[in-house]
Amino acid sequence: MTENPEPLQGSAEPVPATEPAEAGKPVRVGRGRIAAIAGSALLAVLVLGGVGYTVVTVNGADRDAGAPVWTFPKAAAEKKAAPATGLRGMLRPYDYAYTQGPDIAEFGADAQLTGREATALRKEEFSGLPRAERLALEEQIDQEQIKGIAMRSYLYAASSDINAYTVEVQLAQMDEKAARNIVRDENELLDAVTLFRKGPTVPGHKEALCFLPKQEAGEKLDTMLCFANEGDVLITLDASGTKAMDKKGVAAFLREQLDRIKTTGEAV
Repeated sequence: MTENPEPLQGSAEPVPATEPAEAGKPVRVGRGRIAAIAGSALLAVLVLGGVGYTVVTVNGADRDAGAPVWTFPKAAAEKKAAPATGLRGMLRPYDYAYTQGPDIAEFGADAQLTGREATALRKEEFSGLPRAERLALEEQIDQEQIKGIAMRSYLYAASSDINAYTVEVQLAQMDEKAARNIVRDENELLDAVTLFRKGPTVPGHKEALCFLPKQEAGEKLDTMLCFANEGDVLITLDASGTKAMDKKGVAAFLREQLDRIKTTGEAV
């Protein structure tokens, strides 16, 4: 598997941002807008948590999903491997606090994709859209020039199961302007819809924003979505647990991840 295939080129203009909503009014987001932004941030590699959750929530806000169930996840057996390099080497390493977490879809708990693999998977996710919409999104994907994706799952195993939570991190190296635009658009979308509220700040990284679902009476589960970029690396973080989840601890985790990318240097 080659880590850095040549960037893919495209000519489409980025999908324009929606107009700011009037204060106090809920935002209605069109299907095409949601697909474009969600596809960018999630990179269509992981149809779970993260922005996948955003899309399902926004599109199905009027449907009862039933009572949520939180099952304490079992950490996957850790395997000894050679030290990671490049983009994968930028991921926060496992330690005594954050051990290897559950598998991320079919990719396992720790994986890397080349730019060509990630691009192909993204386009495959949009195969069911109308042709004109699909082609526009495919051209936008090409324009982002994805060079590679690295992902890792973590388990914070607290002394009590109720305080435990999982964290999934995805790093995507791409055109730097595209990474900035995705972070801006995703944060604007989640800040605008009434289904989300702002989460804790990330110390030392004011541009990184985190969001939590709207508080619901009797809800026992919680999730936290964060988006940021460090140069040409887009960071997507999805933490899941109970209401007792240490949200400031997750924000501190993201700070460590961002600092590591900065100090590790540009992926090669």
